[in-house]
Amino acid sequence: MHPKAKGYLAALTACVIWGGSFVATKVALLSFTPHGLLALRFAMACAILVPAFLVFQREVLRLRDLGLFCLLGFMEPGLYFLCETRGLLYTSASVASLIIGSIPVFVMLLASIFLKEPLHLRTALGTAMTLVGIAFLVHKDLAAASVGPSLLKGNLLMMGAALCASVYTIVSRSLSARYRPMTLTTIQATFATVFFTLLAFTDESSVVLSPLSASALSSLIFLGVLATLGAFWLYNFSLSVLPASQVAVLINLIPLVTVLSARALLNETLSWAQLVGALLILAGVRVSTSSHQGAEREGLFKILQVLRSKSRRAHGGFPLAAPQQHIDGSSPAVPRSGAGKGQD
Repeated sequence: MHPKAKGYLAALTACVIWGGSFVATKVALLSFTPHGLLALRFAMACAILVPAFLVFQREVLRLRDLGLFCLLGFMEPGLYFLCETRGLLYTSASVASLIIGSIPVFVMLLASIFLKEPLHLRTALGTAMTLVGIAFLVHKDLAAASVGPSLLKGNLLMMGAALCASVYTIVSRSLSARYRPMTLTTIQATFATVFFTLLAFTDESSVVLSPLSASALSSLIFLGVLATLGAFWLYNFSLSVLPASQVAVLINLIPLVTVLSARALLNETLSWAQLVGALLILAGVRVSTSSHQGAEREGLFKILQVLRSKSRRAHGGFPLAAPQQHIDGSSPAVPRSGAGKGQD
């Protein structure tokens, strides 16, 4: 398979898994505390990752990258999952995923600053559409906040998660030029396990809130093995062969997966105003991440183009041994992060 097709397929699979993770988290929170759920989730992934990394993928970390690794772990999984999991205590899985769907807009803005990726005028329009869409999603929460659990608080926490994920994508793009996906994923899981275990010990309540149900346990396994271990590895792999802005386009599939699964499993629905907000967010993401080079550079159309091109060159395909020749140009590292070549 063409290297870029592999990258898009990996990112697509990761986003589908993450779309289902919102519903799984809502179900798991019926039996676990937020910190306890996160600690168990990442400990499960870490138990698989660390031995595999030590045996098969050991890689020397450069001292000059220590600051970036700390920032990577602090933003995501750290603050991102803290905001996301706590936010889901107050807001619905559908609305939460739609707010997370605004990540590509923030990634475009940050990538233009730190990675010097092109920023087009349409990004401003897309940003405005996304922000208006978020306003439609949360408008009724302002009135509801005084009479019940604060939905507004949950949505603001989800916005914080989106910002953290955007910073993570930029930092990960820089580090993925020098480290293997397994290395980045293992470091993230280790950081998260320590971070959330310490937070779990500060909770006044126990890790388990109620008798553990089969659905909560299966949700925990899904979150630990697929959403944490599998999806993060796939996403880091995609960032190693594709520009950050192109990978981020596929994130707008997450709300679609979440809304459909939340409707089927949690019986969640969206109001008309929230549907308008959802459409504005998705349209804003589409506008802001569209390239002036044409539709063949965008989202799912890009995947189809790469796969179609691959089939037409069945006997003249590109060798997997030199994927860097087919990347649209490597992004420069974050300033002061240091230079360096990636290791094979």
